Amino acid sequence: MRQLYLVYRVMPDGMRHPETIMAMGEDDLKNAAKTLDQLIADDAPEQALRQGERWEFVAQDDAPLADWEEIAPPDSRSMPY
Repeated sequence: MRQLYLVYRVMPDGMRHPETIMAMGEDDLKNAAKTLDQLIADDAPEQALRQGERWEFVAQDDAPLADWEEIAPPDSRSMPY
């Protein structure tokens, strides 16, 4: 079953910044970082991970509401994916 994940960019010092939302199934989760890296390389290479950074994927129900609303405000007309 697919669910929404909030994607964080984790900095070398451990700080996390919400970046986007992805819909994935559990099987997709194991390759999600590689898939996201490829999408970014193709569409927005300036957003690629820098040395020491990594992606973290947090299920919608486990992500803080403030972080979620930073990416998809409740009054938005569309949701990123």
